[in-house]
Amino acid sequence: MRAVIFIVLASCAPVTFDVTARSHAVLDAYDRGDVDAIANELAPGFVQFEGSPHDRDETLARLRAAKLSHIAKRTFSHEHAYKTDDDAVYVGQAAERGDGNRGSYIYDGDYMFAWHREHGRWKLALWTWRAAGEIAERDTWNEIFEHDVGFEHAPNKLLVDSVANVTPGEALDVAMGQGRNALYLASRGWHVTGVDWSSEGIDHAQAEAKQHHLALETVQTDISRFDFGVAKWDLVTMIYAGNDKAWLAKIKDAIKPGGFFVAEYFHDAKHGGATNVSGDLDGFATGELAAIFGDSFEILRDEVVDDVPDWATDRASLVRFVARKR
Repeated sequence: MRAVIFIVLASCAPVTFDVTARSHAVLDAYDRGDVDAIANELAPGFVQFEGSPHDRDETLARLRAAKLSHIAKRTFSHEHAYKTDDDAVYVGQAAERGDGNRGSYIYDGDYMFAWHREHGRWKLALWTWRAAGEIAERDTWNEIFEHDVGFEHAPNKLLVDSVANVTPGEALDVAMGQGRNALYLASRGWHVTGVDWSSEGIDHAQAEAKQHHLALETVQTDISRFDFGVAKWDLVTMIYAGNDKAWLAKIKDAIKPGGFFVAEYFHDAKHGGATNVSGDLDGFATGELAAIFGDSFEILRDEVVDDVPDWATDRASLVRFVARKR
């Protein structure tokens, strides 16, 4: 999931300054290596922050030394502009592609430009960039699993209850993480495949499997590109793995007749659920999973409960769902 920085400014009086177009123009000048054009845009106290801070003089010196940017094409999305009489902020995501001369690099990042008007002239005061997209999210999960705190390490209780009397077969654990659920299933005789894009999580799961002499197959990939197959699995789990509708559609087809789907995640507060102290959570709406699976599955369990989630320590409104394919 990509993160974008939002800054809310106080009064919203309209101004003629087009913050989005002006911000694009700065990046275009940067790509051309136009030092004079960039210098004309920067405030005296300007700071550029892309991993480390650089003041106005340092930024211009780096641009002179580089001659030209290595970005050949930049495609913007998720753009927002916030303006007051004397302040303006631009935030947006950009997919960037290298020029091929010094590397055909691919970048996905979030930009923020903060502008300020003094004596009738708009100047750029702050320029930030941070990695976004698949690489950034994968790095975030690697860091979470490396620190190994903030989440439940025991297998999910709903899953344990759901498979207690089920004959083991082929199981797929979607967004396996460190493998707490995949390893539990393997210990119960299931032939388990865990898919995740975190190398840290997969390494941990494999080490645990080796230590306990358990068979565990793992696939490190973006789950959106994973081949779920058709009528391949006796059990598919989505335990705190988000609520991606495209994944759910593939999972429906991937489960064998008689096979099970088990999911637990946060309840969507926008559709009647409660939130924990983190605020509004993007989860499943009441009855959403039943609507998706009800045409070809027997719904065994579809509950909204107030409980402590596996990924937090405060109470939250949770959806617990179990269904069996007809």
